[in-house]
Amino acid sequence: MRRWQHAVPALLFSILFSGITQANAADGECLVKDVSDYQWRVRHPADLPARLELAPGAMVEECFTMKGVGKYPLTLTARGIAISVNGAPAVKDQPVEVKDGDTLRVSLQAPDRYNMMWTNRLEFKESDSERRRGIYRIVWITQTANTPRKPETWYVGPSRQYRQLKDILPQLAAGDTIYLDPDAEYEPVEIKNISGTEALPIRLIGNTKNAGDRPVFAGGTERFNWTLAVRHSHNWTIENVVLQDGGLCFRNEATNTVLKNVLIRRCSTGVLSTDRNSGNLSMINVEVTESGGKKPGRSWGHAVYVASDQHSFPGSQFLLKDSFLHDNRGNSVKSRFENTLIENNWIESGEDPQAKYLVELIGYDQKYDFAGQQFKVKGNTMLMRPPGLGSRTGGDGNSGSRGDTLYENNLFLIDEDFGRTIVRTFQGLHSVTLRNNSIAFIEDENEPVLLTDEIPDANWVEGHPVITLENNNVTEDTRLLKRDETGDGDDRSAVTITGNRELPPIVTTMEKIEELRPQEGGYIEIKSF
Repeated sequence: MRRWQHAVPALLFSILFSGITQANAADGECLVKDVSDYQWRVRHPADLPARLELAPGAMVEECFTMKGVGKYPLTLTARGIAISVNGAPAVKDQPVEVKDGDTLRVSLQAPDRYNMMWTNRLEFKESDSERRRGIYRIVWITQTANTPRKPETWYVGPSRQYRQLKDILPQLAAGDTIYLDPDAEYEPVEIKNISGTEALPIRLIGNTKNAGDRPVFAGGTERFNWTLAVRHSHNWTIENVVLQDGGLCFRNEATNTVLKNVLIRRCSTGVLSTDRNSGNLSMINVEVTESGGKKPGRSWGHAVYVASDQHSFPGSQFLLKDSFLHDNRGNSVKSRFENTLIENNWIESGEDPQAKYLVELIGYDQKYDFAGQQFKVKGNTMLMRPPGLGSRTGGDGNSGSRGDTLYENNLFLIDEDFGRTIVRTFQGLHSVTLRNNSIAFIEDENEPVLLTDEIPDANWVEGHPVITLENNNVTEDTRLLKRDETGDGDDRSAVTITGNRELPPIVTTMEKIEELRPQEGGYIEIKSF
């Protein structure tokens, strides 16, 4: 079961692995890359979309127009990359001058081996001596397909030929399935540069049908204290395992990663998806508990803290579905993804003094939101109690979102002592909508605020708030909208409040909630309230 060391001839490869697409950026319009100043005279990031699953030796091409260069031209060099400016003959390993509005066509040949990841860099030297940074870089990631053979099945466990996951990593190929023994403990591991394909993901599965017998990855790697990490290891599905007791339980630096029936507990951060090199991430039937918080001298950790790379993996989505988050510190969910869908989960605010937002949906970390992020929170049961802060959307003080936020068909369970707003806007946004949500109270009713808007008019993308509150089930003591008037504008033409129903308060008990609450440590079942 050794990896093939050399590529098969191109014709044979195309016959055996016809599903692998050849990269060709010549089709369609060129990208537009805005490299103007963002802040502190530092340019916007403008990496090129990653090209994955390439045939060994394939030619790859990308076309893009440089916007925002400014009056001082740039000098571009890129080792091993052919560069054409405005249709001129391509040159390789030679400097070329780039001005504002120039169109570049860049091409390279992928490595002639399977599963080779390459970080290609376009380096632009500034001619403006007053710039804060003299070199500006655009990264272009390429990776050849990991398809040297047909998929195989592996069994890993304490009494088997391969005892640890790390023992087989160098031999894995797309479509492989790894079964882990039930009730066994495994060493923490970093999976680096080992990819499946979209059609043939690599699957890591706990080989049991009993949630209490799921195999366990415990502790953290020596260097970074990660329990399990995927780095440039795309198209992995991880099922039916426990991740626990690390500084970071799961790190995602890849695309098309799926966590399913996974229990995550007792980590400083439960799940982290990085803002560079991360694409699609799905968490389905996942429990996250006893994670997050702030230790002395360290930054805040969260139960789920995810971001995506809007340049290398444009259009990526974070999916959190049918999952159970409880008894955490920091934020239960903090998302900076380009697209976020949080659907049919049970999410509880922790009771620890370090518990913060239930759901926080915000802009990229000190990066401009070019596309407009899309956040959707639908059909969840969301339990709010002190000291939790409800939910926040827009920004956290770093960078605001220029996108849209939708809360729809959620049940907000409000503790009698919870005195904060249910949803709060902050820093920047295009629009926020709360539709068909319902409020119920635990033990006794109070006077909730459905939405508090703290965004100055100028920080709304349209220059005024775009707020819709419609068809929500509330009480006569519910304040639908509270605005902190932080701007001089008085345009409220896009504030729509309609169809909301004032109903008698629904008051329930913790005993009733416990009956419906998912079972801790088991497979997740979300019941209707």
